[in-house]
Amino acid sequence: MGSSKPSVTIIGTGALGSTLHTFFRDAGYTIRSTWNSKGGLIYSDESGEFYPIHSLIPKKDSETGDFIFITAPDDLILKIAGDLSKHPISWENKIVVHCSGNLTSDELSVLSEKGAKVVSMHPIQTFRKGDGSDRFKNISISLQGDPEAGDKLQPIIEEMGAKYILLDKQQKRILHIAAVMASNYFVALMFSVENLLKDAKLDDGFDALETLLHQTVTNIFEKRPAKALSGPISRGDSESVKTHLKELERKDQESLYKTLGLEALKIAEASGKLSQDQVQQLKTLLSNSSD
Repeated sequence: MGSSKPSVTIIGTGALGSTLHTFFRDAGYTIRSTWNSKGGLIYSDESGEFYPIHSLIPKKDSETGDFIFITAPDDLILKIAGDLSKHPISWENKIVVHCSGNLTSDELSVLSEKGAKVVSMHPIQTFRKGDGSDRFKNISISLQGDPEAGDKLQPIIEEMGAKYILLDKQQKRILHIAAVMASNYFVALMFSVENLLKDAKLDDGFDALETLLHQTVTNIFEKRPAKALSGPISRGDSESVKTHLKELERKDQESLYKTLGLEALKIAEASGKLSQDQVQQLKTLLSNSSD
């Protein structure tokens, strides 16, 4: 255990909490304590070992690190902050961090009132239990909350090999929505695509898309989305779209195809490459109305 770096408490030992634990351990930070729904483990400076305690949160200074990371589910963060505030901890010397993407640092306001510096720190990455410290490399991590707390987290983030983004409350909410759409909803889209192929008994169909998807993602980040669009809508090919929709009439994916098609049409129309007639034909085809 290192002594020159700040000490750390982690409340919540799921996918992110366990990955943070691995990082802090490997980077030489003192992990003062860890906590989950089964109790706590507290590090003893005298023995150099952890000992268990039958509590769900730290209740005194000796159980609490300089930084307290709350990596519990979103719906527990406010309660954990409230429970922590009831105990005689020297809050003016603590930095309390929650790692929710959706919630702002306001969830920790009860601790701010006690003198703690509070901040939200959200790694823009997916985590699984057992991930190593390299999961943080080259990712972006958003910071929103007390500027002093953010300043003290910045060198830790840099040590992770990540970069930080400073956000206000609204920016934080929008970034999280964007992350959900870009990651979670992309998974949902691929699930729909896989089912479409399975229904057609194209067992190798999904694997056949791998190279296309890799190239598409590359194009999106090299050119930006507005210049990465290809395919029938970008060409104003209403006949292909009409054929697709006819095939999808019997399947659940028709509405999804139309919704995404209208978004693609916005890009195609803005490019100036389609005639107004082509745009109107596609809008009519992709409308969800029965007219």
